[in-house]
Amino acid sequence: MNSAIKVHPVFGKSLFVNNGCVEIGIPLEYGLRIGHFSLCGEKNVFFEQPNDMTDLTTPDGWRVRGGHRIWLAPESEKMYCPDNEPIRYALLDDGVELFQNEDPWLHVKKSVRIKFLGGAEVEVVNRVENTGDETLSCSVWAISSVAPGGVEELSFALRDGGYDHWHRISMWDYTSLGDERAEYRRDGIRLTHTPIEQKYKIGVGHPNGPVRYTNNGVTFVKEFDVKPEMVYPDANVSFETFMCKHMVEIESLSPLQNIAPGETRAHTEIWRLEK
Repeated sequence: MNSAIKVHPVFGKSLFVNNGCVEIGIPLEYGLRIGHFSLCGEKNVFFEQPNDMTDLTTPDGWRVRGGHRIWLAPESEKMYCPDNEPIRYALLDDGVELFQNEDPWLHVKKSVRIKFLGGAEVEVVNRVENTGDETLSCSVWAISSVAPGGVEELSFALRDGGYDHWHRISMWDYTSLGDERAEYRRDGIRLTHTPIEQKYKIGVGHPNGPVRYTNNGVTFVKEFDVKPEMVYPDANVSFETFMCKHMVEIESLSPLQNIAPGETRAHTEIWRLEK
């Protein structure tokens, strides 16, 4: 594994690590974020929020910034605590571990362990530690903001007939099923990002296999375990996706669970890049 500290024009001081096949960039002056993921020498698959962008910000100073972050579901105003302090990291033989200071609104500490699995595949373990005095009932929510202009595809498991419902879709109040960017099929949903003002967000009960986002000739693949016997947030969905004119967010969730004071819960994703 190779590592170097660089000054990125958007991220500022950042740690970049690679295994000769894929490269990961981590901003060090704010976060916790994974700001960059690419095949070595190629474009970042993640969205990079320009420093002068006033969209995707809050009056308190929280910014999307782009890339990958950890949240807790269900969503609330407490999610938007400004995370503008430096993070800490530890280099490992096969990756890197990232640590954030305590979130003063949620009373949690977030950390991520990134492990190179070989080739263009990495394991991303998203961890949340309860540092407060009360038990949290929540889902660990892994959100990846990807660059605009791509096509997202998620598949459904198919079966023959049946009187009971088979798929579950949650809609947010600004979402239209007639949105021109969305194509609904029996075997899945295809979303094509275009820079229009209308926002779009849906949740899907349980996708069948990984979710794929293709842009600039590269496909970002996100895999995660689903436990159909357990309960998930937002009307029992394990995957959500959001679009606005600037970007797409690809979001997986863990089941709802209790995190007692001092306990930690983790949610693991596998990322892969394909030409």
